[in-house]
Amino acid sequence: MVEVAVWWALLFAGYLVLVSPLSGGEFALGAVLSALAGGAAVLARRMSGSLFLMPWGWAGALLRLPAAVLADTWLLAALVWPEVRRRGTPAGALRSLPLRSVSPAGQPAEAREESWQAVAGLMLSLSPGSFVVESGGHPPALLVHAVRAALGPVENAVERSVHR
Repeated sequence: MVEVAVWWALLFAGYLVLVSPLSGGEFALGAVLSALAGGAAVLARRMSGSLFLMPWGWAGALLRLPAAVLADTWLLAALVWPEVRRRGTPAGALRSLPLRSVSPAGQPAEAREESWQAVAGLMLSLSPGSFVVESGGHPPALLVHAVRAALGPVENAVERSVHR
């Protein structure tokens, strides 16, 4: 029930952000549809046997994500201005980020690695200054293209959690 409640809260909040104007009917419809979709998400996850367990060190990456999105958006917007371009643009970089394997009981290693690569790739791609070009390999790793030559805040948090 906790997982359904979390899905419901996230989906209902997203619904309310997208709907305009807000009325009693919209609140009721959003609440019902979010509950149905939250239940369906949990059911689909259980039927597929997926477990998305995240190493605790990656919580830092999630906490740094909002600041990274703002900083990268500002960086990309600044690159449009001519005076910034004259000073030199940041050198983009391709880098490989290894992923620490999470081992929940009862889930095959291949399925676990593929599902976690997808979740980690999405998290790293949410910041506009980077995106995942390729994922795969053993041990699992992501090939990330970033605007900055140095590690960004989210990548830095992922890198630190891998080496703990």
